[in-house]
Amino acid sequence: MYGVGGRSEICYEQIIPKLQFEHFVLNDFPIQLGSIQESYGFDGIIGIDFMIRTKCKVDFHIMEINLLI
Repeated sequence: MYGVGGRSEICYEQIIPKLQFEHFVLNDFPIQLGSIQESYGFDGIIGIDFMIRTKCKVDFHIMEINLLI
């Protein structure tokens, strides 16, 4: 997994058969699991693969993310 600071992090990838939150359902969705809390101070990253599948619209002017599913 690459991204934060351009460094490589050790992670495991797993395909989730059904990922659901609220009314959004993503089938066969890959996630990467790793230890980033101690290094960076947050629990997870929403990646571009998630944003594409949920048709996110990001408005950097008002700092808002809208899911279009």
